[in-house]
Amino acid sequence: MNLTAKAIARAAVGALLSLFIAQSALATSAVVVLHGDEALADAGERRFAKSLANHAVRWMRDGGVVADIASDRDVPGVLSGRKVAVLVHCAEPTTRQISAYRSFVAKGGRLIVTYSSSPALADIVGVRVGKYRRDLSRVAMSFPDAGRPPNVAPLIRQSSPNIVEAFAIPGRSRVLAWWADNAGRLLADAAWLAGDGGYWMTHVLLADGDAAQKGTLLLALAAEAAPALWRTAAEARIAAAPHVGSWSTLKDANLAVQRQRDPTRRTRVTGEVNSATSALNAARGALSAGRGADAWHLASEARRHLECAYGLAQSPRQGEIRAVWDHSGCGLYPGDWPRTCRELSESGITDIFINSASPVAANCNISSVPRSANYQRFGDQLAACLAAARPYGIRVHAWLFCFSTTGATADRRESFRKAGWLVDSTNGTQQDWLDPSSAAVRSKVTAIATEIMSKYRIDGLHLDFVRYQDYYNSLGYGTKTRFSRDELGGKVPANWTDAAKKAPLMGQVMRWRTRQVTSLVASIRAAQRRTAPGITLSAAVLGKYPACVESVGQDWMAWIEAGHIDYAMPMNYTESNDKYAELLATQLKKPSIAQRIVGGIGVTASESRLGPGQVIDQANALRARGAAGFILFDLDATLSNEILPILRLGITARPR
Repeated sequence: MNLTAKAIARAAVGALLSLFIAQSALATSAVVVLHGDEALADAGERRFAKSLANHAVRWMRDGGVVADIASDRDVPGVLSGRKVAVLVHCAEPTTRQISAYRSFVAKGGRLIVTYSSSPALADIVGVRVGKYRRDLSRVAMSFPDAGRPPNVAPLIRQSSPNIVEAFAIPGRSRVLAWWADNAGRLLADAAWLAGDGGYWMTHVLLADGDAAQKGTLLLALAAEAAPALWRTAAEARIAAAPHVGSWSTLKDANLAVQRQRDPTRRTRVTGEVNSATSALNAARGALSAGRGADAWHLASEARRHLECAYGLAQSPRQGEIRAVWDHSGCGLYPGDWPRTCRELSESGITDIFINSASPVAANCNISSVPRSANYQRFGDQLAACLAAARPYGIRVHAWLFCFSTTGATADRRESFRKAGWLVDSTNGTQQDWLDPSSAAVRSKVTAIATEIMSKYRIDGLHLDFVRYQDYYNSLGYGTKTRFSRDELGGKVPANWTDAAKKAPLMGQVMRWRTRQVTSLVASIRAAQRRTAPGITLSAAVLGKYPACVESVGQDWMAWIEAGHIDYAMPMNYTESNDKYAELLATQLKKPSIAQRIVGGIGVTASESRLGPGQVIDQANALRARGAAGFILFDLDATLSNEILPILRLGITARPR
């Protein structure tokens, strides 16, 4: 079959699968995910709830269930015809909503509630709420064997320092899972409870790893109220199982077996494909026998065997950068960096980019900014990472958040406001973002970078959020006055806001903003050459170039060409391999630039959730265009459990 015919065949298979899922939605629309909106007073909390609700929908979709998403403002209408409602961070439901939820449960519906402090809502589920409690030792949810729902893992990792206590009511509810610490020891706090009206979680399911296990948990809980969901999910799982990377059918997998030249590797690939075939046949048999949960499990096993086969069919490339971003700043196992580095080394990872500091707080021992909660609990994370990584030869890069103030305490944000450091929004408010046009801000960020480089023997410094947030919403007082001073001799244009949104002034403002951001990068480069000559300077950048120059003032290709940075890491977060290839076609057009690109792959980014096959395909796309390597976002339980074990079979395999 020629390439065109194969592409058509794959497209046809994909279309059939999409049609199947769309048709299945008629059954799975029994589930609706509601995000807290009216039940939350704070706008930031509402955005947080909506983001997590989107993750929940994605997790369930990956498990084979198509769930709808809606705001709690749509209650009660959105509950009509549903079997299950998942409430994400609906802290204080209104009287109208409580009445609707009570009626929903009375008619046979079931609620899955995550993170609420409402006694009335708790009573509907059949539990009792207690007080808010904070404890940094909660890092996993432990489900005892007795009463654990089908296919749910015994341990699901999640760091949840903040909970609202909940207690079982005799005769109405029981504890389904307990919180556990880093050593797996059970704590005194319930994580999940099962009641006569549904299920209750004392926190919310976070997008911090173990995504597949969280999706399975939601599916299993929903299926308790709507058992037909197991059949629907199993059918989707069976149909999707052969779709791994560029494979669409078992025939594709068998053809890959035939292409293996190494006898040992060929035997291993053959074994995995044969095991997948057997598991798929068994899944179809279980489905025919009405055992939906068993069929789903067997189809999942088939998928994992095919992922292993796909991983084994790849080859490593010597000399490339294979990196991970560690957003938590504490590794996979907080307090145990040697374990993290050992796992990364076994997976063929060469570089780790550890969240070290921002203008808000630092995970390392510097005087420029306050110490973070992670530092207070686990100590100097950059020092611990360096000590653990050295024996394995893993390069360590200190990751610096430049202008973002996300996570700042009220006091810290107020200090930024008083200093005049925050970006003034066009509407007169202020953004959670430091103003790149402020010389004092640039001086502060440079000082943070310089202190890190002078105190730690790092292999590299990595800049992130080195840009504006946007254009149209950042034309307030600071931009207006500084631009006018620098470019127009202090004369402010009449009708500033309107003028700055159209030519010719708009282009002039954009170019000026770009110079402000570039000024910081150049300043840090100069400091690096003075303070830590020989280490690399890199930056995480937006992938849509040159659009990012105009939108956020980030001209990263110019930084490479001017020698301001050694490597750029475009955050090409997408689930579409075609879109990924389109981004690379622009980014890697020049060989001189390509050698300075380490392509970002969004394994668990908010924009994308990738399986092992997609990660491999995107890494191979970077190789084909001559990139220096790839970097994975993010170092979490999903990467550890689902992705790295497949990559180490082939594409990142260590020399034997």
